[in-house]
Amino acid sequence: MDKNLLINKFSEALYQNRAAIFIGTGISQPSCGTDWYALLKPLAAELGITPNNDTDNLALISQYIVNFHVGNRGPLINQITGSLTKKYTLNEYHHLLRLINVSTIWTTNYDTFLERAFGEFPIDVKVNDKDITRKVSEYQVEIIKMHGCIDNSTHEEIVITQEDYEDFFINRPATTVRLKNDLLWKTFLFVGYSYRDPDLNNIMVEARRLAGKATQQHFMILKKETNLQKRQRQDLWCNNLKRLGLSCVLIDQWSELEEILSLIGQKSRGKTVYVIGSLEIRENEFAKELGKELASQQDLILISGQAAGISNNVVCAFMEECINNKIDLNTRLRVFPNPYAADPGISDSYILLPLLKKWRLRLLSSTQIVLVFDGETITKAELEVARTLNCKIIPVFTAETNRTSDLVNELLSDQEIIGFLRENLPNYLPKLLDFQVTVKDVVESVTKILESCRNLRLATEQSEQYP
Repeated sequence: MDKNLLINKFSEALYQNRAAIFIGTGISQPSCGTDWYALLKPLAAELGITPNNDTDNLALISQYIVNFHVGNRGPLINQITGSLTKKYTLNEYHHLLRLINVSTIWTTNYDTFLERAFGEFPIDVKVNDKDITRKVSEYQVEIIKMHGCIDNSTHEEIVITQEDYEDFFINRPATTVRLKNDLLWKTFLFVGYSYRDPDLNNIMVEARRLAGKATQQHFMILKKETNLQKRQRQDLWCNNLKRLGLSCVLIDQWSELEEILSLIGQKSRGKTVYVIGSLEIRENEFAKELGKELASQQDLILISGQAAGISNNVVCAFMEECINNKIDLNTRLRVFPNPYAADPGISDSYILLPLLKKWRLRLLSSTQIVLVFDGETITKAELEVARTLNCKIIPVFTAETNRTSDLVNELLSDQEIIGFLRENLPNYLPKLLDFQVTVKDVVESVTKILESCRNLRLATEQSEQYP
């Protein structure tokens, strides 16, 4: 399957909030520097065997170890715990996943890298059946640890032996039902798995049992086997996965996964725009006219953060224009909660600033373009979060803008933002620097950036088609 086709289809599913990412051990390995076979090697040595990555099954080797200790899981779990609880550094995969507009992440990993990567987000981590029944806000990132967590699961809850896999449906009925529902309604992307990965094999068996041939289209990224015989087997295996609705993309190096995740992260935000600026301004004709013009742009989604001032002017005018033209607001406006909205009297307070940043993370990870007007504390905080999430930032300086403002000077001295404008919006930048930006200038710039994001493709086309 072509890599660009995968990027486009999965990004669209993410944008429509009907997708999930399934994370395997390959995502953690660059951080912890080991794999499951290496972890099991010392314990397997007591049995007089050495785990073979090409022929052995992790779950079966784990079962042998537990059997050797007469059913005692302690030595096995302690070996894993000792390795995974060290202070490892997050890797580039984790940072790229954080930039993707995703609300549901499944994983078979026991480590806590994902919790750390999304730690500043509003997250809900689920490690057992009791957790699965807990309702999740649509503004949270849900992390489902299908096989348990090294920090928050009991020894019995860790799914690692052959017996654990055999009894999974009995011991985890709620997780089983949830997996079935997600396979039926969401598009999955499996990353961090390798050919013959025991976790992957067991998941696909479960998928086949649970959903039959009624799943959504799913995708998997695998590293291409270099050995001819292994490659032939891998091709046959990938072709067999088609009956489960799962298409494979084979890459030559795991480094290619970074570019794919990066493009998915950008394209998964869709044609979305968020406006930030002063909360003090009650009426602003420029902002109102901007809202009307943005509403006229086909398929553009305006993000509302329930803020007062400039942002509210834009949102209200946008809504009014949609209503007047009989445009369904449900398809054009997305609203996120704002801890400041409940009490305007604390709009300049630092008390809720950490909470605001936390909730703005989910909003801004869903946003492609951020239009920045002059503002105060809250605007600066939102701009800070937008930078960390790689949003496309377009400052808006008009003739009425205060040229001596701290935020204005900060934006003008930001070489990354100015460089982005110089490269992508060369006609807009001079007007910005002269404080002569018009509504037409802003709308044309937004349209150009959204179109360029829509057309993003891998730098190198894949020359060969894979099953």
